[in-house]
Amino acid sequence: MKTQDNSQDRIPKTAKSNIDDIIRIEQEFLKQRSFGDRLSDRVSWLAGSIGFIVVHIVFIGFWILMNLGLIPGLPLLDRYPFGLLSLVVGIEAIFMSTFVLMSQNRQDHQADHWAHLDLQISLLTEQEVAKILELLRAICTRLDIDEPAHGRELGEMIEKKSVGELAERLAENLEKTREHEKVPSK
Repeated sequence: MKTQDNSQDRIPKTAKSNIDDIIRIEQEFLKQRSFGDRLSDRVSWLAGSIGFIVVHIVFIGFWILMNLGLIPGLPLLDRYPFGLLSLVVGIEAIFMSTFVLMSQNRQDHQADHWAHLDLQISLLTEQEVAKILELLRAICTRLDIDEPAHGRELGEMIEKKSVGELAERLAENLEKTREHEKVPSK
């Protein structure tokens, strides 16, 4: 008897829809990249590959062997201490680091985009949960069910939260933590 992989059938339709939305957003973000962004991403990807390392090992090894005169029949182009090789590798390093930084900047921008989206979803979720708690409290009141002993805590959960105030408190606490870390221990 043949068994089929039904993993797709086990994913709820809402989750499939969310996955499709995420893919659509990611593809849209990738489409919006400039030529420079696409080039820097490609160069960064190539520079981070094992093939890039192998090509460099082979090229530099060949260059050194050739210019030490260990390969008969080939002229010496760059005598020890290999100034030309150092120049080429240095220029390559400048361009590679620039491309990597460009790619990282784009990725940072994309991460900020996702973080803002995540914050919006979190705020909506908090508002929805607060509304559900309000409705639950109303149902308890209507059914004449005593509010639990932790009713004050429930009241605090239902209250509207200020994102700005939460951000200020977080910044204050982080600043206190940083100041505490600066104090040398005895």
